[in-house]
Amino acid sequence: MVRDLRSSLMALLFLIIFSSTSLSITSVEEFMVESTSLTVYRDGLVHVAQTIIVNETVPYFTLTLFSNLVENILVTDENQTVLDYEIVEQNITIFSLGCQSVFLEYDTTALTGKKAEVWTISFWTPYNLTLTLPQNSELMDFNNIPESIGIYDGKIQLTLLSGFWEINYVVSIVQPSQFEINNLNVTPEKVHAGEAVTISVTVTNNGDEAGSYTAVLRIGETVEGSKTVSLEGGQSTVVTFDVTKNVSGTYVVTIGDLTAKFTVLASPTFPFMELAAASFVAVGIFLLFYLKRLKGQKVEKILKSNPYLREEDKKVIMFIAEKGGKVFEAEIRSQFPDMPRTSLWRLVKRLEKFDIVKVKRVGLENQVELKK
Repeated sequence: MVRDLRSSLMALLFLIIFSSTSLSITSVEEFMVESTSLTVYRDGLVHVAQTIIVNETVPYFTLTLFSNLVENILVTDENQTVLDYEIVEQNITIFSLGCQSVFLEYDTTALTGKKAEVWTISFWTPYNLTLTLPQNSELMDFNNIPESIGIYDGKIQLTLLSGFWEINYVVSIVQPSQFEINNLNVTPEKVHAGEAVTISVTVTNNGDEAGSYTAVLRIGETVEGSKTVSLEGGQSTVVTFDVTKNVSGTYVVTIGDLTAKFTVLASPTFPFMELAAASFVAVGIFLLFYLKRLKGQKVEKILKSNPYLREEDKKVIMFIAEKGGKVFEAEIRSQFPDMPRTSLWRLVKRLEKFDIVKVKRVGLENQVELKK
C-alpha cells in the first residue's frame, strides 16, 4: 500500500515537472510587432511599414500580411541588411536568425475601393496601428471610434486599436503640378570667341501640388545642359546657364518651346599657335557636347517610354546619366542624402523591375547602370 502510494506521488511529481518545462519552452515568443503604420496615397495605394522585435535564437518566423496582393516588398534588419523571405498566400516567412529587429515594408491596393467620390479602406488588424490618409482628405464616417485623430504635416492621422476597421473618406480635387516657362533671355547677344553668354529662363508652377521640372538647354540640335528645380504650387524661380563658344557664328538657343539666339564674333587677331590650341579645345568641346547630347537623348527616351515614373525616379535616372550611365549605390545615397536608405533601395529595385537599370555586385558594393 505504502509502495503504491509512493509510486503515485513520484509519477505526479514527474508530470508536474514535465508540464512546467514544456510550458516554459512553448512560452518563448518568436517575435513581437512593435509598431505598424499604414499610409494611404491619393490613388488608393497603401504603404505598410512594420517594426518587429525578434528572438535572436529563432531562425525564422511567420507573419500575416494585410493582403495577399502585395508588391515592392523590402525586409531589412537593424543593420539595414536585406533579409530573405518566402510568401505563401497571405503569410510571409522571414529568415531572421541572429537579428534583433526586423523592418518590413510593402505596398498593396487591395485595402481600398472607390464608389463615386467616396473612398473606403477596410481591413482587420491584430495590432494597434496608425493610419495616415492622403493630403486634402476629409473623413466621412467609420465603423468604430478611433483611439485618436490628429493632423500631422497637413494629413489626417488616426490611431486605431486591433480589430476590424472600415473608414470612408473623400479627397479634395487639387491641380497637379503644372509648369510654365517664359522670359528666355540671352546676355549679351553678341560676344567674341571665348567670352561667356548667360542664358536664363523663368519657371513657374501653376498647379496646387509641389513638383519638379527639368529645364533642358539646347543650342542648335545639341543638348548643352539641364537643371532640375523643385517648386511648391504657385512658386517661380529663375534658371540660368553659362555658355562659352570659341567658334564664330550665330547660335540658336532653345528651352522648352522658347527660342532665342546670340552671335559669336571672330577674334581680331589670332596667332597660329593660339588658333591651333583653340581648334583643339573646340573639338574637345564638340565631342563633350556630343556625348552630353547622346546622354540627354537617352534620358528623354527613358522618360518618354515610362510616363508613370515618379519624380524621385526621374532624378535618380538623370543623376546616373550625368555620371556616364553607371554609378555605385553609395554615390546615389550621397547625392540624395534626404532619401532614407530603404526607400532608395526600393526605388532602385523598382527601376530594375521596369528594365530601366541593371544592378550588379562589384566587390563589396552594388553598381547601378542604365540599360542600353
